[in-house]
Parts: sequence; C-alpha cells; structure tokens
Amino acid sequence: KRREGGGGGGGKRTLMDILGLDDDDMEEIEDDVYNMFFLSEIGSQSFWFAISVFVLKLGLVAMVAVDIFTNGEFPNPDDVPHLVKATQLFLLPVNVSVQEELITTFFVYANLKWSEQVLELHPGATKQRYHTANFLRFVDGFIFLFVNTMLLLQSTENLVLLMNFTALEFLSALDNVALHLARDGYLSENLEAVAGDVILLKMPKNHNHGLQILDSVMFIVMFLIQLVIWILFQFNGNSF
Repeated sequence: KRREGGGGGGGKRTLMDILGLDDDDMEEIEDDVYNMFFLSEIGSQSFWFAISVFVLKLGLVAMVAVDIFTNGEFPNPDDVPHLVKATQLFLLPVNVSVQEELITTFFVYANLKWSEQVLELHPGATKQRYHTANFLRFVDGFIFLFVNTMLLLQSTENLVLLMNFTALEFLSALDNVALHLARDGYLSENLEAVAGDVILLKMPKNHNHGLQILDSVMFIVMFLIQLVIWILFQFNGNSF
C-alpha cells in the first residue's frame, strides 16, 4: 500500500511543508478507517463511519469466536497428526505477519510521531485521537490474532486449517476495503474527502533508535505468546 509522491497533491499545503522537512523525514500513514477516525471531527460522518466499521469487524469475529468455543471442539493432541502439528507451528509466525492491524500499530509507534502542526490541516487530529485510533487498530489486530490461533489449535486436517486461516483474513481486510470504497466515491463526498486526506497524509519519522526496534520486539512477543499457547495445548489440549 506504499504510495509514491510527496504527500500532497494539486499544490495543496502539506504537513511536510509546514514542518520544513524533507520527504525522507516523512512516512505515509496506513490506508484504513482508523486513520479516517484520526483525521475526523467528533460526530462527523467519517467519525461514525470509522466506528461503524470497527464495530462491524469485531461483531463478525465475535460470532466466529462464539462458534469456536460453543460448537467447535479442541481435539486431544494425541489425535492430531504430526504433519498438522508441524503446519500449526510453521503458521505461528505467519499468523502474526498477516495481522496487518497489529503490524501497522507496531510500525506506527516504532517509526512515527504525532506532530502538533497536523492540527493546522486537520483540527480533529489531536494527540488523544492519534493514540485512540492506534489503540482501536491494536485491539482489532490482537482479537483476530487470538481467534486465528484458536482456529489453528482446533484443526486436525491441513486443508481445513488453511481454509479457516484464509477465510479469517478476508474479514480482517474489511477496514481497508471500507476506506477505498469511501475514497472511490461510493459513499458520500465527505467520506471521499477524508479518505483522500488519509491517502495523501504523511507523518514525521521519530528518528528514535530506541523506539525503532519496538516493532521487531513486539512481533517476537506476539509470536512467543502464540508459541506458549501452542506448547501448552500439546500437553493439555482438552482443557481449552
């Protein structure tokens, strides 16, 4: 989703112009409804649109989770073929990698910083809204990671495992699809404008070498959490 260009368009003043920074000191933000929420005014169409997409995503994944824990069954580890166990293990880092909301949140806090000057372009883009948007994105990604992990542990056949894995990724992409529907003018002019602002906006890089390793550290932490769950399941799967 990385785009070429200077973060503006048609001579429009950009955050890079206001800060007096070079293009190398700026980074594009993610094309998703969480950044529509970040740039929106409270109570505006884009504000409620972003909240609605978030609720829709969590509602759908909650239905999957309810089905997992009510109608699904975690098999006895002894009944799971060794090939399936190996596939589960190899998919653990993949599971983290494909959770775009998690990866994006880690990237944002490791590499970007909020600037007060963004308020000159987007009065609603406060520091509190910046952190709230990233928190919502993290919650989204973490829930999908958890549900995907539970689906992996329920699988006793590789084909079913991979089909379930792929199906959940379809739901995970709803926020990106929603932004592009708005940007392409399928919804309203207001949503089209805010979605366009998201696609054009660049934020300053933080250049903090300590923080820049945060995304790698958090990736490893998420993988280790899954690995611990997978190992515990091998010894006591029936208690899940």
